[in-house]
Amino acid sequence: MNLIKRPIYPQNIPPNSNYPLDHPIMGILPHPMQYRAIGIVEGKYQPLENTLTKGVIIISDNQIFDSVLLGKTISAVKNHIDLNQVQNWVVYPHRIPETNKLHFQITGIYFPKNIDDILPKNYFSIRGEVLYYSKKEQKVIVKICKNKTLSNKRVEFFKLELEGKIPDNSLKHFYSFSATVEDTKIIIKHYIDLGLIAVNF
Repeated sequence: MNLIKRPIYPQNIPPNSNYPLDHPIMGILPHPMQYRAIGIVEGKYQPLENTLTKGVIIISDNQIFDSVLLGKTISAVKNHIDLNQVQNWVVYPHRIPETNKLHFQITGIYFPKNIDDILPKNYFSIRGEVLYYSKKEQKVIVKICKNKTLSNKRVEFFKLELEGKIPDNSLKHFYSFSATVEDTKIIIKHYIDLGLIAVNF
């Protein structure tokens, strides 16, 4: 991906040390402009009847999110996790187009080793291209690419809706957001504008 420029633009949200833009827990990015959407939510996973892989996560304030277990998480939950206990679930957030509901794909369980590993409750790291912004609605739509290579002509992507304020001239800019979930919405807590994308997919 090419960028016209990569300055750090002025931020309308003061830096918030409680919501870092990057943390080793989320993985070290090989490139500063790499897309991602990942979070850690604290709650209980409740499988649907007769199936372990599909269910709901119930987090604070009794917010409920449809969820699915992915990959190795299935055997971990089956053999090692007490579903009656609150866990820190590592999730990929998605929006279901038909209902616009927030949906989680569970990719792991996180166990903090020390105080430096503790993140804010229901923390998300979102990095992608701003496709839409409404200052009146405080609505931001971010494009997240799944395929990060330009050699593949068919790049898969999805869109996430965030809530908050960013600069008016943000369309086609690559942003890094830290966010949290409140009332089933992803709320922006901190951001940096990393620059205008010159080659769009």
